[in-house]
Amino acid sequence: MRRSKHIALAAAVIVLSVAAGTAAAGQVQLSGSTTFQKRVLDPSQKLLEKKTGIICQVTAAGTVRGLKDLMKGEASAAIIACPLDAALLETGIPPEGTYQEHVIMQDQVVAIVNASNKVKGLTLSQLADIHSGKIANWKDVGGPDDRIVVVVPPASSGTRAFLKDMVMKGAAIATSAYTTVTDREAIDIVGKSPIAIALLSEGFVKGNGKQLKVVKTPAMKRPLSIITRDEPSADLKAIIKFLKSSEAKKLFL
Repeated sequence: MRRSKHIALAAAVIVLSVAAGTAAAGQVQLSGSTTFQKRVLDPSQKLLEKKTGIICQVTAAGTVRGLKDLMKGEASAAIIACPLDAALLETGIPPEGTYQEHVIMQDQVVAIVNASNKVKGLTLSQLADIHSGKIANWKDVGGPDDRIVVVVPPASSGTRAFLKDMVMKGAAIATSAYTTVTDREAIDIVGKSPIAIALLSEGFVKGNGKQLKVVKTPAMKRPLSIITRDEPSADLKAIIKFLKSSEAKKLFL
């Protein structure tokens, strides 16, 4: 009788272990870009779970944090908002040849100013000089005779890495630049200040009222990607395949 109880208990433990393993297999830990989260994952999450049966647990603390979490094994994959080379350079992680970049979509980065600012357009060179502090007055680029307040993303941001890589070409951002915590903060500052400028995803500008103006610039496109070390797991492959589908892309912000 006692032996039967032990056998039954052992069987119950095995069943629970299998069940726990099955549940774990349906979850993937992603870490990184808030832009990727808001533009790609949030709008497609419900359909992704329905189609793949996989739940994405997301730590959205910036591209740099995402790559570091991936390197330390604390995330299954990183989600980033700039080219992989630029992200690795900003993070200080050696390329190693093991990181794989799975591009999900191309995102347009735009320069925004207050709607009252009369500046019509900016070249990439002018944007670089504004962000470095070389150009400090709007009158030098066709705007009002007033100082320029440069608003930049935090050091962990893929947008900041993209800015330094594509626009600044590695040059330093002016120490006088105001560093935000969120994209929402950048939108609010530019919407209230006639002398501020910021760069952010075009997707975040839509629907933010008449207080903002997108300045005409050369195209500034960047990839929004999932980064894995070596080949992605079966769950990650399913997620990547779904997010690259036309069905998913219709939902992206």
